[in-house]
Amino acid sequence: MASNKYGAVCAADHCSVYVQPGAGVRTRLNDRWQVYCPADAPQLDSADASKPELDAPRPAGQVVQDGTNRFAGLCVECSVPVAAGAGVLVPCEDGKRRVQCPTCQDVTFRCERWNEKDQFGTDPWITDVIPAGCASTLPVRVLALTRPCWKCGEATTCIVGLHPERPSPAEGSPRTVDESSRAWVKELLHEQGFTRLAASIKPRWSSTLSQLYLSNGCLYCDALQGDFPLEEEVSDLVRDGGVEALDTLFVTEIASPRWQRVVHGTRGRGSALLI
Repeated sequence: MASNKYGAVCAADHCSVYVQPGAGVRTRLNDRWQVYCPADAPQLDSADASKPELDAPRPAGQVVQDGTNRFAGLCVECSVPVAAGAGVLVPCEDGKRRVQCPTCQDVTFRCERWNEKDQFGTDPWITDVIPAGCASTLPVRVLALTRPCWKCGEATTCIVGLHPERPSPAEGSPRTVDESSRAWVKELLHEQGFTRLAASIKPRWSSTLSQLYLSNGCLYCDALQGDFPLEEEVSDLVRDGGVEALDTLFVTEIASPRWQRVVHGTRGRGSALLI
């Protein structure tokens, strides 16, 4: 056994704890190196047990109780890193219990109790206040697809998805890029030097929707690359080949509230999954 050089999610089937570099235990099983948190390390000896569990600090003054996460982990819904004692453990469909951050817990509470009168008023469900013990940012992959334009036939690139670089074990497929997130992705493309691609994202008229919307366009003839046919094509690719079926243009740090709005939306609905 040895300390792990790189961070990883605990390899135990029932655990979703993210083990920080240098913490936990790394052991070789079935010809593969696996990383475990101290609680789930196989044949853990006293020397390994003396190592620090995780370097994420517990929020000041917070006492770990039944139902809270004993170890740091990634939120089951948004993949935001959560320090030990800062979230709650929730049951999942596979029978396992995983960490949920306070923001996602609040959105779940509101969704379960929402009615036609909308007793929560007009206040935003997700604010820019970062709960204690939750990471302020997380790395997100900006995903693209290069395909022939339906009009001119040239190979053009479209922004089609967003996905955490380090997703929780329960994280599904990548998220679609809706009109709201497309606006700030356009800014990121400029910052990363993809100026031509950024310029191709602009309002265009859709005869299907009978309205203008911020859309992908052909890099050569400027023809609208509609969301519906794009999502159908991308969903088929992801279903067969996973996230790696798409091109990762770059990975960038995104503010946690911004990413959580992609996951949940302003009123708890969120962006669709590419499945």
